Amino acid sequence: MKNTILTTMLLLALTFQSYCQADTVQLIEPTGKYTVGTSIYEWIDESREMKVRAGFTQKRAIVTQFWYPAKSDSTLVKASYSALSNEYQKTLTNSYLRASLAKEIHRAPLIIIVPGRGTERFLYSTIAEELASQGFVVASVDMPEIGYIIYQDGFILYPSDDFKTPGGMMAGPYERVDEFFKKPTEIGYQDLMFVLKNITEFNAYAFENKLDLENIGVFGHSLGGRIAGELTAKSEKVKALATMEGIPPRDVRYEGKIVVPSLMMCSSGTLKYAVDNYNSFIDNRNNTVYMTELVGFGHNSMTDNPYLYPDNFRYEIDSKKALEISRTLLTEFFKAYLIGENGRYKQNMDIEYVNMIKHN
Repeated sequence: MKNTILTTMLLLALTFQSYCQADTVQLIEPTGKYTVGTSIYEWIDESREMKVRAGFTQKRAIVTQFWYPAKSDSTLVKASYSALSNEYQKTLTNSYLRASLAKEIHRAPLIIIVPGRGTERFLYSTIAEELASQGFVVASVDMPEIGYIIYQDGFILYPSDDFKTPGGMMAGPYERVDEFFKKPTEIGYQDLMFVLKNITEFNAYAFENKLDLENIGVFGHSLGGRIAGELTAKSEKVKALATMEGIPPRDVRYEGKIVVPSLMMCSSGTLKYAVDNYNSFIDNRNNTVYMTELVGFGHNSMTDNPYLYPDNFRYEIDSKKALEISRTLLTEFFKAYLIGENGRYKQNMDIEYVNMIKHN
């Protein structure tokens, strides 16, 4: 394994920045047949704590936002992109607040989005809206100390500096990187297990028992990809894993603990540094792995931020095109392995800017 390791992938950005929108921006319209509903829940894990500031902790408060296929109704109200954040007040969504589940839905797979370090759950709205319009229920999770969170009372909890990579660490050896991220990975995994417990309990009244909790997909970004890999390795309910520049933990990679189909996505700029680490996962695979190089993408291209703030993200690829490609990749992957619609994943997906190699 090379000692020169990925320099952008596991920096675990996005580190939060305050932006200012000059003009109103409409999110890209979903392509599926369903209207999209959304709702947000703030749950307290009484068994665990979170560090609010030095010397002060509280019970762990986890925020989960859902997007789902909804019943169309003339009385529906458009949802805010982020009702409590000043930075996104000019962003217009395609979702409707607290809409009813679409009557045509009989069984809907769940897809969990695991954000990167310092990233808010709603920054994956374009992807989430697309998946919901195709018939999936999507849950994006704000994890305390890992993500950037605004709670319903307006309190802001910033990412913990404890999980910010020390200077020079990303140059290797990679064993040090794996060791450093053990703690936040375990914290994030426990957060997701708590969220799944809550979803199981409220499935009846929130989703009319139509949510298929034995058929779960997970998409993780950056540190979220590592956490998503941990969840996939430990939960038999997860049937498909996708990550963007996030590699599962060391023991998961080398011991072949993931036994479901996986979609590994990485930008060209990062892949040349990360290839050995991806190979440690591919070489020990126990199911199909799609290794996907995204040409011209940046670390944050699968989030909405470059589309909303193009001046702050100077990636080679157009931000709208990057999101369109991203949502197609994820939709086709999860359709193939959660619903059984083989589509383009029976062969290498032929999309401009995408170099995909299928490892059986």
